[in-house]
Formats: sequence, structure tokens, C-alpha cells
Amino acid sequence: MKIIIKRFFRRMWKIIIVTFWRYIVNPVSYSISGMRFMRHERAYRVELVCGILAWPICCYFFGFTWKLMVVTIEFMILLLTECLNTAIEAVVDYVAKNKKFYLAKKSKDIASAAVSIALFNICTTMIFLIFFQITGK
Repeated sequence: MKIIIKRFFRRMWKIIIVTFWRYIVNPVSYSISGMRFMRHERAYRVELVCGILAWPICCYFFGFTWKLMVVTIEFMILLLTECLNTAIEAVVDYVAKNKKFYLAKKSKDIASAAVSIALFNICTTMIFLIFFQITGK
């Protein structure tokens, strides 16, 4: 009976370790690899620096309220959109290398438009928040 329990717990431990490695460690390492790649992208670095510089200014004007949370979420959406834009451009460049495809240009332009929409979203949100801060509403 003792041996059966020992084998059972040994197998369960192996299953737990394999599951942990497969579903936690591997995805996290892939994400870190993607973040390391994104630090070489100029547009991502510019947006990240602007967000880091804007955050203390927003803390000063808005305080730690829901407005700061909205600004932080907006910048995270912008960085997410930039990551997706870079991924789409990399795939299109890989598939359509040395050839001019209309759909390749179209997909890259649409991905770039998504980043522009996210930037516009941040600008309008900041304008509304500043307006509400000034008027006191």
C-alpha cells in the first residue's frame, strides 16, 4: 500500500511539474522574448517613452483617481496595438518578400491605421479629461 501511494504521488508530482512548465513557464518565456524584440522597434520605444513621461504629469494633474486609470489603460492599448502592427508587418514581409502584392500593402496600411486610431483615442481622451478637470465635472 505504501509503495502504491508513493508511486501515485510521484506521478502526480511529475504531471504537476510538466503542466506548470507547459502552461506557465513556456508562455511567459515567449512573451519575454517578444518584449525583447519590441525594444528594437523605434515607434514602440517612442510611444513607451511618451507614456512614461506623461504618467507623472497625469499623476500631478489628476491625482490617483479613475482618470489616471483611464490614461494608463489607453497607453496599454496603444502599446498592444503597436505590438500587433509589428507582428502583422513581420508576417507580411516574410510572406511577400521580393514581390509587390496589393493585399500585403493593404494589410500593412490597415495595421498602421489601427495604431493611428489608438493614438487619436489617447489624444481625445486626454482632451476630455483635461476639460473635465478644468470645469470640475
